Amino acid sequence: MTMQGRDGLRPVGRAVLYGAGGQARELRYELERDGARVVAFVDDFASGRQVDDLPVLPFEEAVTLFADCDWFAAVGAIAARVALAGKMMAAGLPLGRFVSRTAHMLPTARVGAGVQVFHGAVLSASVRLGDFGLVNFGCVLSHDVHVGAYATVCPGVHVAGHVRIGERVWIGVGASIRNGRADAPLVIGDGAFIGAGACVVGDVAPGITVAGVPARPFPADGVPRAGS
Repeated sequence: MTMQGRDGLRPVGRAVLYGAGGQARELRYELERDGARVVAFVDDFASGRQVDDLPVLPFEEAVTLFADCDWFAAVGAIAARVALAGKMMAAGLPLGRFVSRTAHMLPTARVGAGVQVFHGAVLSASVRLGDFGLVNFGCVLSHDVHVGAYATVCPGVHVAGHVRIGERVWIGVGASIRNGRADAPLVIGDGAFIGAGACVVGDVAPGITVAGVPARPFPADGVPRAGS
């Protein structure tokens, strides 16, 4: 899907949030602070209730009522976001793209479809954020950081320059990732899981969980495990 810079982002008007948990509630207030109007939450398993004064609708009903709204896959869990995004795209729904007005996005940074970038985040020079990527409160993505589709960057993460983060990577709260070089970027492989507070000082293989300072495979035998 086409990536956009800050100048190419259109304002979100009416929005539907596919999800009704904590991530959706946070996104709702971020959107509304920036002038959008969230009209409903959607939940396939717990519709027919209200969350924070908004209705929770089943998917089919929400599509009938709000097919012209911007839709967001408003869940933190990666596997769930992949599934919900797939349903939205299969239904041909308009995909929202949200970068908070209080996030600092440099002119050369670009973001994909369905992204969510929250208050206080920094997307520095030549950053790339893939489709349905999530960058939470207070994160810093330094120059030349590329983040793959469906990655989750939890609050307070700092990523130094020249880092390549694969698809469906989870980076836990407060983790930090050392810089690479222009000719040798530091690489976090697809599906890797970075534990909260970890300090990553080298490449992480696809599907591996790392934790600690410095970050090491966890458990110690380094058995690959899913990052979603």
